[in-house]
Amino acid sequence: MVLLTPCLGQACLILLLAVAAGCAREATYVRTTENGGLVSYPFQTDVEVLASSGRREAFQLIAEKCLKGSRIVREGEIPKVSKAADRAWRGQMGMDRLWGVQFVCE
Repeated sequence: MVLLTPCLGQACLILLLAVAAGCAREATYVRTTENGGLVSYPFQTDVEVLASSGRREAFQLIAEKCLKGSRIVREGEIPKVSKAADRAWRGQMGMDRLWGVQFVCE
């Protein structure tokens, strides 16, 4: 039986958490269909919409699903909360916004 010292055990835990965080994807499927779907990714500023790693990941997900190519049907901001709820909380609902890309496989 091998016992880890507390310091070595903490170092292993920190390393494990760092690896897990590095594997997390920013882009996720909101919904999928047989021949397409909707992927989303977070952004904070308008500049990040086209230049974020989340956008690259979103198009990777699309490419993995649509091996013969795809066509973008629509893209735009997806509301996370209703505007009325955000007004009631005076804009404190969070800074991240969601961008969605709806696609169809060829």
